[in-house]
Parts: sequence; structure tokens; C-alpha cells
Amino acid sequence: MRLASWLISDFIDIIFLGGIMSKLKKIKSEDGYYLYELQKNDKIYCLGDKRNYKQNIDDLIDKLGGLLFDSIVFIFGLDTAEYIEKLKDNICSYNKVIIIEPNKDIYDIYDETVARDNISLVLYEEEVIEGVLNFLINYKNFNRLHVHCFGNYDKAYKQEYEKFIELLDERYYVAFSSLSLDNVFKDLFFENMLSNLYQINSSSPLNSYIDCNKNIPAIIVSAGPSLDKNIETMLKHKQNLDKFFIIAGNRTLKTLIKNDIIPNLVVSIDPAIVNYEMMKGFMDVDTPLAFYEYSNKKLMKEYKGDKIYISQLFSKTIEDFSNLTGTYSGGSVAHTCIDIAKIMGCNPIILVGQDCAYTYGNHHSKNATFDEDSKVPCPNFITVEDVYGNNIKTTKTLDFFRQKIEEYIRLIQDENEELEFINSSYGAKIEGARHQDLDELLISNRYEKRVYKLKADKNISLNADEIINQIYNHIDTFINKSDECIKICSELLEKQIKESLVEMDENDENLQKFLYVMQVVDEFEFNPNSYYIGSYLTKFLFDVRQKYFEMESKDYKKLTSDINYQSMTFINYFKELKNMLNEIKTVLLNASK
Repeated sequence: MRLASWLISDFIDIIFLGGIMSKLKKIKSEDGYYLYELQKNDKIYCLGDKRNYKQNIDDLIDKLGGLLFDSIVFIFGLDTAEYIEKLKDNICSYNKVIIIEPNKDIYDIYDETVARDNISLVLYEEEVIEGVLNFLINYKNFNRLHVHCFGNYDKAYKQEYEKFIELLDERYYVAFSSLSLDNVFKDLFFENMLSNLYQINSSSPLNSYIDCNKNIPAIIVSAGPSLDKNIETMLKHKQNLDKFFIIAGNRTLKTLIKNDIIPNLVVSIDPAIVNYEMMKGFMDVDTPLAFYEYSNKKLMKEYKGDKIYISQLFSKTIEDFSNLTGTYSGGSVAHTCIDIAKIMGCNPIILVGQDCAYTYGNHHSKNATFDEDSKVPCPNFITVEDVYGNNIKTTKTLDFFRQKIEEYIRLIQDENEELEFINSSYGAKIEGARHQDLDELLISNRYEKRVYKLKADKNISLNADEIINQIYNHIDTFINKSDECIKICSELLEKQIKESLVEMDENDENLQKFLYVMQVVDEFEFNPNSYYIGSYLTKFLFDVRQKYFEMESKDYKKLTSDINYQSMTFINYFKELKNMLNEIKTVLLNASK
């Protein structure tokens, strides 16, 4: 029940879910501030310091020292909102502040009075917080986060606060990893994309196979340590495998073929040459290969079987491709395989070799280990729960893959509760995928329908040369516009204009020139053709932000209206942009030879 005002009562009895009795009472600190006292069962917590509450507020404001104009501030706990006015004095209009309140009654009291354009009050619910973090934190701003737990909220709501930090760490890792991946593979991504343009017309779109194996069980074959045991089970019941749609990643294809198990689909999404090496010698297998724009170009050229195209990029850049289907991205090929099984209507989806842990002390199946694996550095282990409820070692990377599978399962089961996920691996427990031995599934009489064999449906038409010319012209256009904008900004800077941007008449020639420069920035960053150079663009936007867009919140109003400061900033922006575009142009020309 929503409370009309905190003035109605200073004492509220609340019964929380789970039968935990809590009492919330408003009290006054010795230094004159209001705060809440919370009784949860037999423990009493003051949400702030009842002797020196001002110190709680000062600690928060001190945490904001050096706050940049585009930083995101996360505050865990609102209490009586006593800090809001001081908070507003220390942020600018471009900052985003997210206040997470775990107490629903406090949230209800202040929801309408605290929220404003750039300050949001969010009631703590795990899935809501996860969604907020996913929406706000990305490769451009992950290193511009300020996080503060107000007062004693970390004691009163210890479990909620620790989970919030865990979710925040996960999102930080995703954003950082995305940037690192783009930085390392930007040339390879671009070269693969250019080459794979010529593979599209000879492939079938993933859309052609929507629900083609409706209610057929799928087995997703990953290369974890459990795979060796899973393969033994599959061989034991080989006569029943034709009732299961088997999807393999490129790492596990060799293992399956050598055991005379022919998968119905193989998936390869990694750009690196090692993925070609893993499938070398199996280029003429009668199994369709699913790929996307950045899959290894050599593998795509040499694979002789049918190909199925997953559209992640071109559906954003080519109008005729806008209806083509992409897949969920979770960091490993397993996530793509699982989503393909869902798109094809498979149910249940059975995970084998999906350990996400060092089962039996191994990183991969012994039968799916390659020379490249010896180069993996010694990991720092963490401990998670396994399928039997015991502890098992894993790494942050493997555990991240597990978390992304769990995230996917939650998303899908919100839409379709009938879709069942089964974990037949022997590694980490995967929430949402009950554990069941593969042996039981393969002998079950639940599955009687035969698998539909994927047939080619090559109905895509794409002029690859035309797309490459389009990319080339896009690069040339913005190299020229970079020169033009550098010249305009240099001329404005030379004038040393005293008048601020907000004071200028809307028809002022200098203002119009500056607005044109801003228009060019938007034209480039939001142009669909810039998606083709996505990894370069990711690194470029991060780098220029770090080098030239470092103004503090307290200086935001002054510097954003200072045409001289802005002109100098965008001279540097366009110099960096021109360098990047010339680098891409060189790669493009070399790839076209």
C-alpha cells in the first residue's frame, strides 16, 4: 500500500515477504538530521549515523570529488533523502544518478519527490537492477562510474548490497571485455567482414529454419571436460541419436566426426585463424555451417558444405536485410548454438560439455584440446556450486559464460515457459537448466519424432562490390569532412570569441559554423555505414573521450558554452577521426587486392 506522506506516521509496521517482521521508525540524529531506524526481527539498524549524520552526507559528497560531466553515479540507499540537495549541487545536468533503495516503503514515500530528469530512484529488485546496469553501462563509460553505499545500508541490507556489487562487476567486465576484444581484433573483424560479403549469396538465411525442428530435442555440444563422458554415452545409444538435433561448435566437430557422430549443424563465430585450424581436414563434411559477418574468412572460403548466414551486422546496414535474424551474444559459441536451437523450435535444449568449470581439474575435454590451448596462462580460480551441490573450481571468464547462459534462460522462459533446458554436463550448476544424465534422455520414449534435415534455401541477393564501394566512399567523405571541420574550428579559435554559445544570436555566423561541425559529428557517429567499421569506431570513441572530453561536472556549464574550448576539443576529435579513417582505408585497400 502506497503511503501518502511520511508525515502521516513516524512509525510503520511492515511485514516483508518470507515472514520477516520489520519496523521502520523515523528518528532525529544528534546533529539535527532525520534518519530511519530499522528493526529486522531481533536486530536494529540505523540507516545512517544517529550521532553524526552530516558525516554520512560528507562521505557521499567526497566520493564525488573529480566527478566528470558524463559520469554515472550509483548510490545504494536513500534513507530520508537528506543528502539530495547537496547531491544536486555537485552534479551537472549531463550526469546520471541512480539511487537504489532496497526498502519498498522508503521507496514509496520518496519516489515522486526525489526523481527528476537526471536523478532516478529505483526499487531494488535483482532483475530490475540488472536491466538498469545493462542499459546504462557500456564500452564508452564503464570507467566513469562512481559507486557509494550510503550510511549503514551495507549492514542493514548486506545481501542486497553484495548482489548489487556482483551485478555491477559483471556489467563492468562485459563492457571492458567488449572494448578489449574490439581493440585486439578490429583489423581481423573488418577483413573477415569484407571477405564474407562474398559468401552471403551462396548461403541460406537463418530465417529459413524458424521452427523447422519444432519440439525436437536439441543437444548442444560444447568442449568442456564432461564431453568425454557425454560422448561415451552418445556412442552407447547411438541408434537413438537421429531423434536429437545435434549442434556443435567448431571446436567439437572433430571429436564428433572421429566418433562417427555427424552433427546436424556446426557453428563458427570466432574471427581468429585458430578456428580454421580446428576444422582443418573436415572441410567436406555434409553438415551445414552457420556463420556471421566476422567468422574466420579462410574457414568460410574453404568449407565445402552448405552455409547458414546469421545476420548480426548487415541487418542494421542493408535495408533489404532488416528482417533477417541474428542470435543472442553471450561471449562464446555455445550461446549462439543454444539460441539457434531455440529459433529452430527445439525443445528441450540439452547441454553437454557445458561445464563452465574445471571439472576433473581440466579446462577442456581431452578429445577437444588443441595446441593453442597450451598458451592459455595459469588461471586465478574462484569457487562455484556444481551440479551435485559441491564446490568446483572455475575462472571469472568461464563463470561469466555460465551467467550469460542463465541470463538467456531467464529471458527466454519469460516469453515461453514451455521451453525446457537440461544440463547433462557435470560441471557448474546452471540456474534454469535442471541436471539430468544424458543416458536417461537418450533412452527416453518421450522423443519419437525424426529430426528435419536442414536443406539449402539460398534466397539472398547481395552485391558485395557495391557494399565495399559504399564503405570506401563513406570513409573518403568523412576524411574530407574532417579536414573541413578542422579548418572551421581553427578559424573560430583564431578569433578568440568572447561571447558564449548560449549568448549568441541564432543567426550568428560563428554559431552556425559551430553547429555545422556538431552536425558532421552526428552524421558520422549515427550513420549506418559507420556500423561497418564498428570495432574501430568503438576504440575511437573511447580514446577521444579519455583524451579530450574530461571536463569536470563543476565546469560543465562554463566549458560547454565556451566556443574556444569546444573548437579546440573538436580540432582534436577530427584529427583523431581522420587518422582512424586513413588506417581503415589502408586495410580496405590491402584486403581488396
